[in-house]
Amino acid sequence: MRTKALLGLAALAVGLSTSMAQNVYSLNVVGYVNIAVKGGGYTLCANQLNNGTNGINQVLANPAENALVLKFKNNNYVTDIAVGGAWYDNFSGDPSTTTLKPGEGFFYNNPGATGTITLVGEVPQGAGLAVNLPNGYAMVGTYTPQKLTLSATNGFPMTENTLFLSFDNTVNKYVTDIIVGGAWYDNFSGDPVVVAPEVGQGYFINNAGASTQWLYNFTVQ
Repeated sequence: MRTKALLGLAALAVGLSTSMAQNVYSLNVVGYVNIAVKGGGYTLCANQLNNGTNGINQVLANPAENALVLKFKNNNYVTDIAVGGAWYDNFSGDPSTTTLKPGEGFFYNNPGATGTITLVGEVPQGAGLAVNLPNGYAMVGTYTPQKLTLSATNGFPMTENTLFLSFDNTVNKYVTDIIVGGAWYDNFSGDPVVVAPEVGQGYFINNAGASTQWLYNFTVQ
């Protein structure tokens, strides 16, 4: 896969680099990200662009028939299904009220062949961009379309014993890293690791401390 960045009138350089996202374009502060999704299975994704109210029908417009989106809420999953080009609550059948905001993650179940989903919108900018990290598990994504390391340098709260879980959809299992002594280590081997989620990648954080936020600032140069 490859990543492209087109420079806009303001010499925009957002720095989008990923093995998940391909053909990432940006002009001024509006752009889109294509995320590769597994055929017949789940991919853990994240929206990092603002699109209106960030309702699921805006973020994932014209979805494939019978596609599923699972969002983690209150230690359970809320599931929506695509029918006739729109999203519906998979339990009640009512039109979906799900939002997919920057800073949140979601599972996408692609019923067809391996392909891509396209997220379109405005690049978030400003001070105090916040990813919410309650105590326990949260399905999240980096707020902006950047490959940022989860580190104190980038404002990430390095709480002891906090876990990072990425989903490997080739084998349908999680890869887990843990914070020990202010640094990340592979939770299985104990080897030091750099945790830097790709653009468009969702992930779980199991926050071992009190509810907090990952706060940082971002401005397109």
